[in-house]
Amino acid sequence: MIITQENLINQIAGREELSPATVRRIFKSAEDIIFSCLSSTTSSENTIVKVLDGLSVECTLLPEREIHTYDTIICKPRLWTKPKITRYYNRKLNGYFK
Repeated sequence: MIITQENLINQIAGREELSPATVRRIFKSAEDIIFSCLSSTTSSENTIVKVLDGLSVECTLLPEREIHTYDTIICKPRLWTKPKITRYYNRKLNGYFK
């Protein structure tokens, strides 16, 4: 089963009695804010955005580095982002906490 963002928008709009266009604008605004926060990550500080209770996105800036193989390859600095789900949230999904 795949639940798309459009399905979520329609379910939220129906439950909260809002128009789907309003919910879509809220989702877009949230996405822009999260992207802005993550892209402002510095080398001295990681950025963690807690999207929902139990679900967060962590962003780290990987510095420039050299890889020595047959040739010397220089990797530019880049952002590395990964999602994290808490143990509590995972256990709640599996029915340990009711």
